[in-house]
Amino acid sequence: MKKKRANLTPNFYRLILSSASRNIADSFYLIALSLGLVQVYQVDAASLSLFTLVGMLPRLFAAAYGPYLQAIRRNRLAILSLQLVQLAIMAGILLCLLQAWPLPWMVSLNFLFSFVTVCLNNLQMKVIPSVLDNNDELLNKSVDIQYLAGNVLDITSNFVASVLLGFISYLVLMQLSLPFFIAALYFLFRLRIPDSRGDEMEEDVEGVKIDRAASFKALSESKDSFYIVLTEAVLSGGTDLLLTLTPIYLISQGYSVAYLGLVLGLQRGADLLGAILAPYVKMDPRVFFPLDYILSGLSFVLVFLIPIPQFKLFFLFLGFVIIGISGNMFNKLIYASYNHDELSLVNSAIVTLYTFFAILSLLIPSVYDNIQMLGLVINGATILVGIWLFSKISNFVSK
Repeated sequence: MKKKRANLTPNFYRLILSSASRNIADSFYLIALSLGLVQVYQVDAASLSLFTLVGMLPRLFAAAYGPYLQAIRRNRLAILSLQLVQLAIMAGILLCLLQAWPLPWMVSLNFLFSFVTVCLNNLQMKVIPSVLDNNDELLNKSVDIQYLAGNVLDITSNFVASVLLGFISYLVLMQLSLPFFIAALYFLFRLRIPDSRGDEMEEDVEGVKIDRAASFKALSESKDSFYIVLTEAVLSGGTDLLLTLTPIYLISQGYSVAYLGLVLGLQRGADLLGAILAPYVKMDPRVFFPLDYILSGLSFVLVFLIPIPQFKLFFLFLGFVIIGISGNMFNKLIYASYNHDELSLVNSAIVTLYTFFAILSLLIPSVYDNIQMLGLVINGATILVGIWLFSKISNFVSK
């Protein structure tokens, strides 16, 4: 008998529109903020690195306060309150730039903005399954649409913001992000967000000590998925490092810095193509990721080994198409592998792992700076991990 398709609910559309609005707002805000830091405070590389590091701290320790977010019962009130607080902090940052307040004020406000954003993301992850009636088909469809829309909106909004900066100031651009933040709040307000339930929540309210290790315990409940999440976190840090070092690598290989624009454009285009193709990949995510590591790792190894520019670009494009698909598959893996009531805890642990390895990777060049060798080692290890995980597929799928 043919399975009946799930109907797209009003909640589904409100969730998508809220996510899209916030995506545009974030793009405008972050571009304006980076430009404002340079123009108002004339920050040097060391100060900018410190600013970025402090902003990453709430993500690094997300697993520590994730259990407290999980214990919140009045989800709708908490989410709407945090969105309003985020708007207030953003207004404070705008005022800070207008009045040229001392840099420590800006660092503190950015820290708070990052903290509230992490809390908001975790709570939204917590309620999305119940918002979509715990319907797996709707969850997968929402992942497909949000992931594709996110890629399209990232490219479009960044391009629009860059063009607008030719006509308006960064302050005006930051103000233009406000209506999109308000639109995101409006669609969140219209969402039917159920409260949490259960005896465990009641006990937490009554004062029973919350397990601070609950986030990693929840993540490790699915062993096969935990290995994939951990591998993704390590490889994400390595990929970010190599992208950060790309300008230096191009110069060392005798290419013009102008070549960087082509490389970055190719990367974004490949990510977008991967997002478009992802909904058509009908494969168990646990089977997909070992293949992902083998193919993408091999592609990037060839980028560093083959001297011909055209082939370098081809394998770079191919590698990022696969990575573009994997982002979609990763979200589906999380929804399929874990109890929906623990997704906030799982997300907290994932955020902490990704941030930890991102920071660790960025410290590597201070110890070892041979980019070619780093690229070969990181991507060679990716291939080996893929082969090892592939050998475990029969155990994964049989569970």
